[in-house]
Amino acid sequence: MIGTHGLVRGFTLIDVLVTCALLGLMFAGIFGGVQVASELIGLTKAKTGALSIANERIEYIRSQLYADVGTVAGIPPGAIPQNAATSLNGVTYNVRTLIQYVDSPDDGTGASDSNGILADYKEAKVEVTWNVGFGTSTVFLLTNIVPSGIETTDGGGTLTVNVFDADIQPLPGASVRIYNNTTTSTIDVTRSTNASGIAMFGGAPAAANYEITVTDTGYSTDQTYSATTSNPNPATPHVAVIEGAVSTMNFQIDELSDLTVRTVAPATYDYFTDSFADSSQLFSLSDTDVTGGALTLLGAPGSYPMSGTAQTIPITSGSLLAWNQATWVATTTGVTAVRMRVYEVTGTSTYTIIPDADLSGNSTGFTVSPIDLSTLSVGTYGTLALVAELTSSDSDETPAISIWEVMYTEDEPNIPNVDFELRGAKTIGTNASLAPIYKYQATHDSGAGASVTISDLEWDVYSVTLVTPGYDISNACPSLPYALDPGVSETLTLTLVSASAHTLRVQVVNSAGDPIPNATVELSQGASSIDTESSSLCGQVFFDSGLGAATDYELFVQALGYSDTTVTGVSVDGDSLVTVTMAP
Repeated sequence: MIGTHGLVRGFTLIDVLVTCALLGLMFAGIFGGVQVASELIGLTKAKTGALSIANERIEYIRSQLYADVGTVAGIPPGAIPQNAATSLNGVTYNVRTLIQYVDSPDDGTGASDSNGILADYKEAKVEVTWNVGFGTSTVFLLTNIVPSGIETTDGGGTLTVNVFDADIQPLPGASVRIYNNTTTSTIDVTRSTNASGIAMFGGAPAAANYEITVTDTGYSTDQTYSATTSNPNPATPHVAVIEGAVSTMNFQIDELSDLTVRTVAPATYDYFTDSFADSSQLFSLSDTDVTGGALTLLGAPGSYPMSGTAQTIPITSGSLLAWNQATWVATTTGVTAVRMRVYEVTGTSTYTIIPDADLSGNSTGFTVSPIDLSTLSVGTYGTLALVAELTSSDSDETPAISIWEVMYTEDEPNIPNVDFELRGAKTIGTNASLAPIYKYQATHDSGAGASVTISDLEWDVYSVTLVTPGYDISNACPSLPYALDPGVSETLTLTLVSASAHTLRVQVVNSAGDPIPNATVELSQGASSIDTESSSLCGQVFFDSGLGAATDYELFVQALGYSDTTVTGVSVDGDSLVTVTMAP
């Protein structure tokens, strides 16, 4: 018989698995550490090689005679290449050499230089770039090359390039290239603007025909132009550098934009409107009342509460295509106010405020009409409601809302395969007949999907002309001509109708130039009323029936919250456009 004290306890399966896991973690950590250490060693080795190359190039530059220090096609000119590649220890390095004149501030700069010598000494920068391990790395070295005397002049002049953005603010980091193949040796130099948006090219040989091109990654391009048969009178011709003088040029660039153009048939709009004849269009009232055709605080002078709210009934449509905007007309004083918010309605009675992420400023509330609802997805927000907050700091006074409404689109059919010309307002010169040559002018096709995106457009004011026959533009949203801002992605919707010999498109706007939708516009001639239409979301109406060429048409325009406006002496001849500005 064997006693229990003689048993030896063995490893269980769990013990084996735990041991293996611990060993695996240990070796993985060791391997990872070795791998990281190896990468760091490689990076350090590559950086050491880069510094060695940069230092060797700097020492070579310093060994040259002052007059010989320069780059191929550079200012100053010389035999050193601006860009080169070399290998060391299995790593490929890109070497960029920049040599430029410096106008020392010790004796004044530019026009204030006391002796008129702007090329006081040379500055050399060697930049070495390589890819290894953790991506792209760069090192650089700088040195000054001073002439044997206190100063020397190598002749030439200074070319100063100022670069601004669309708001005429200095633009640092822009790429400025100057090129001239009419000089003794070709000049081809690219430099970046400094913090003040300036690139200076000191010591440029005196010559004509310096070509300047200014751009940046993702930005538009501005440049000088040659006089050619297609552009005999360039707006900005190539510049000349004059001996001992400073030539200054100004350019504007900014971020490029994308513009999507849609071609559609007239939309079908609908409205929720409540002019407070009674409270049937309200879901609830709290310390508010409907009286005298207005929504007010509950009570009477002397007993008005400090605040109250009211909610519309749920607003929706069985064929909802897009939300447009919410508008209202309110009367307030210095001690009263109206603040509007937009809610989502789920079920029949659950009201939830739409977050600011989907409707900016909604949590605080809106005090100025209208509210733009076009960013709201109908898939996410199929039913909306307006909630008004009325406040007063004087129990004798109440604000009053006389009407509010929500505008939405129910239908907007596509019209595919429409050709149109898009043309900017900027010009680069004039032709032999002195007609303008536009910087951007191209024809596009809306395609089978009735939509085309035009990428990398410069900020400008663009006009649209239909190329496909048989159509007129009855509505452009936003209105034409279209001002495209820099660095945006926007959509221009063109509503098309069958072409007529004579048409009139009326744009109704407020004093700030914002469109006024749902304005009533009556067109008449003499004592005869021709037609009455309501303005679209973009504040436009279109008349194309019963019109002839004449100068005696009259417009009568009405809009909620604005004074009635009459415009006489309206001319119609072909496709005509009139803008009516409404005053409160």
